[in-house]
Amino acid sequence: MEALYADARVPRLPSKIKRLSLPARSKRVIKDKRSGLVVPDLGKPWKTYRAAPFTSRQMLPKNRRDGRRGMLLTCPLPIEEQDTPRDTALLAARWTLNHHPEGAKIRWLGSQPAKGGWTLVYQVTYGKRSSRAAVVVSDGGMAKPGLAFVSVPDTQRNRWRDISRIIAGVRDLG
Repeated sequence: MEALYADARVPRLPSKIKRLSLPARSKRVIKDKRSGLVVPDLGKPWKTYRAAPFTSRQMLPKNRRDGRRGMLLTCPLPIEEQDTPRDTALLAARWTLNHHPEGAKIRWLGSQPAKGGWTLVYQVTYGKRSSRAAVVVSDGGMAKPGLAFVSVPDTQRNRWRDISRIIAGVRDLG
């Protein structure tokens, strides 16, 4: 964890941070058997795409102004599991910076335990732009915990409400 906090892109997670108010779960779901997670099937304008190298992937259409798009990905945890779900989620959030433009930095918006794991919501800033993002790390009963990652750029901020729908809908497959 020392290496995590040595990374200037990731600030310390405060001990007191906002709890999330979550909507009801979605009825339409995608079952990811490799990660052991179930995520909401978001419907239009989200589209399901070929998942590789992930195990499921839904994306928003490209924005005409800058070509950025929102995405929802699931996969087995791509990093080493830590002693606590919170620490694992922190490292997973840092890993997600690989899917944002270079120079991206995190600002924490929300943090709370999830059934069998942890949820973090954060804002990623890069230059004059930003994205809202969230990671949910949960033990789906597989060899490794599952990771659900969602990111929506500010050019598609009308879809930011989907982030809370996704967080509320992620659960274990079993």
